[in-house]
Amino acid sequence: MVGSASSPNVLSASTDTPLVEAFAADAGIVDRTTNIHSQGGGISINVNINSGKADEFAGGGGFGGAVPMTQTHTRDGQIVEVARSPTHKKRRGNKTGKENISTEYTVEGGIDEVAARKFLTENHWPKGLQTALVDTCKKMPVRFFITDDSGSMLTNDGHRIVGSGSKKKLIACTRWSELISSLKFHAQLAHVAHAPSEFRLLNNAEPVLVGLPGEGSDAALELIFDIFEDGPGGQTPICAQIHEVVRKIQSIDDHLRANNQRAAVIIATDGISTDGDVAEAMKPLQDLAVWVVVRLCTDDDEVIDYWNNIDNELELEMDVLDDIEGEAKEVRAVNDWLFYGEPLHRLREFGAAIKEMDLIDEDALSSEQMSVIVSHLCVNAERLPHPDEDWDAFISRVKAGLKEHELTWDAIDRESRPWIHLKNLDRKYGPNQGSSACTMS
Repeated sequence: MVGSASSPNVLSASTDTPLVEAFAADAGIVDRTTNIHSQGGGISINVNINSGKADEFAGGGGFGGAVPMTQTHTRDGQIVEVARSPTHKKRRGNKTGKENISTEYTVEGGIDEVAARKFLTENHWPKGLQTALVDTCKKMPVRFFITDDSGSMLTNDGHRIVGSGSKKKLIACTRWSELISSLKFHAQLAHVAHAPSEFRLLNNAEPVLVGLPGEGSDAALELIFDIFEDGPGGQTPICAQIHEVVRKIQSIDDHLRANNQRAAVIIATDGISTDGDVAEAMKPLQDLAVWVVVRLCTDDDEVIDYWNNIDNELELEMDVLDDIEGEAKEVRAVNDWLFYGEPLHRLREFGAAIKEMDLIDEDALSSEQMSVIVSHLCVNAERLPHPDEDWDAFISRVKAGLKEHELTWDAIDRESRPWIHLKNLDRKYGPNQGSSACTMS
């Protein structure tokens, strides 16, 4: 837990390491660097702002003369990644200057819960999942999104949800389009909720921090959205980004542990690292207070096996996710009482502090684990009667809760459904079938 506002706890980090690099202002470039400083045990992020002129990058159009990311070609119908030129200039992020702005993040003063809930309500999240998100931001006060913008992300085998209400549908798109539809949501959420999230693209741009309140907050969101629109290109140097993230988390690890917190590391990729052994690069994370999410943007068996093997090799709390349709199929195969909707998928991508969220696609949940999931989907995260003690009371509360909640759009059936399939729930956990409750000897 983080300290109170009267005695703020502050996460530490080396003062010589910028958390973000540069954002654009109306006249030229505003250089802006964010450093996390050691002052106690929570989070203090210092932002330095300095006006200046844009760098004259060679070859330039766009922000700072950056060249669009289009260096790819095809071979036998497959996209081939091409290494960047040694003289390639990344787009600027947020950089160092003179003026100092310090914001302290505590349990009371960190996340903007009101703004977060408003945003999530607009995106049709159940109140229980909203509570889970708020709790997650308190337990994971900082996030690192390692984002694969390599050339293979132009492959046209992605899927994303478009439309709203009964007009929602899943359309084909590039892997990049699928990914940025997710990342734009997370960037907006980080922005409104004041949940510091660093977006680290492999090729296109230097890191951009979103979610720091105060001057420059809107500009940071606009910058990362603009960068997303540049498009992908280049290879897949994931290890270099992992090394940088490890170094930053090492500098704040003591304070994370002292406050029972973790950093979230989200790796979104469609491929295999081209700059080293990812498992070796990730090994230092085993000794740090982290939660890792790998968001795969491909159905390629070789890539899936590659990341699953890394998951098996490392002793890390790590959740490997497919796209929403793939995850929905995995969930239904083991927990067919749950209709897997987009809000639940987005929460897991963001890094959910609730362990049961990680388990829903791995095996049939126990009655207690099921109850945790159900409570977040249809009874506002309130405690339910134990299903093994009083099934009638439990199911009655669930039925009443479902009537009070919006339907969710199911990516398998392609239609709106209640979050819970009551008949399948009763068959699995009800008194006629028995339950998976533990026994004591």
